[in-house]
Amino acid sequence: MINFEIFNIENLRKMIQNYFDNNKFNFNFLKKFNETIEIMERFYNENKKWIVAYSGGKDSTTVVLIALYMKSIHKDINLQITYSDTLMEIPLMSKVAYSFLDFLNKEYPGIVTIVYPDIEDRFWVRMIGRGYPPPGPRFRWCTDKIKIKPARKIHNDDGIFITGMRIGESLQRDTKLKDSCLINNSTECGNKNWIMQKGIYVATPIINWTNEDVWFFLKNFGDKIIPKINLVIDLYKEKPLRFGCWMCSVVEKDKTMLELARYDYKIRKLLDFKEWIIKESKKIENRYIKKDGKLGRMKKEFRWKILKNLINLQKELNIQLISDEEIKRIEELLNSEFYGEY
Repeated sequence: MINFEIFNIENLRKMIQNYFDNNKFNFNFLKKFNETIEIMERFYNENKKWIVAYSGGKDSTTVVLIALYMKSIHKDINLQITYSDTLMEIPLMSKVAYSFLDFLNKEYPGIVTIVYPDIEDRFWVRMIGRGYPPPGPRFRWCTDKIKIKPARKIHNDDGIFITGMRIGESLQRDTKLKDSCLINNSTECGNKNWIMQKGIYVATPIINWTNEDVWFFLKNFGDKIIPKINLVIDLYKEKPLRFGCWMCSVVEKDKTMLELARYDYKIRKLLDFKEWIIKESKKIENRYIKKDGKLGRMKKEFRWKILKNLINLQKELNIQLISDEEIKRIEELLNSEFYGEY
């Protein structure tokens, strides 16, 4: 089993002090770490069933490590590490995530749960089959259906959902966190670290950690406990990357895809394909018009073209971008007379 002796507070203090002495750099990481452990202890006293949402990124990896440490102290914690595979993950990042999950499952058999969206909720079925335009800030139809819904469904909203959300990740995320904290004049966000998300309270034990805190923790402690964490560290190389869908069109500028595309031909091709869909989907000739005069679903002719190009791209890159099951369902929808509203 994984050895967590390194989390001994005295060992931690010595290692942090040594880091300060050698780098002449100081921040209150130890205080934040202690606060996080205190928060996790409160969670334990409230509910012993924990579901940690793992994305493969540095923040969720940090929370997984801390949750495993808590389980090493409290054996009766019913811990589940849940990875919601949207089937649209950036291939390289998906590979890293699955490698880490495989390691965890060998160390703790049964601790990992991998969930997938229902066929009707999958990205390509909704976009190509039903004509949904690429998601955007005002019509973000993807996240809830392909990521959040599958995890909530399998756990029946029972237990404490724990995420690695942090303040300071982005202005857009900070605004959402602030809004969720202010629901019903709530004061819990600054107290017990709860966030309202899609109708349920989600725990955010590292919400006040900085980017530097996370990297300090992973590099100095995480990789010594679980060497596999080096895969995450090596992937990021401390660049501002995010684990997510390669077809994400919610962000104005996909820095992760742009960075990876610099040295990965396949990522470059995926990025080009995404940009082509986004550009073409905005053209009036490729959209139905709603009764109120606004742009509606994408036209069938254009969606057939997307499907054809997607299948060709899949063959060219030799990586699965769409399943046979999805293709079959999409063709059924495209061959129907379905035009309705969203």
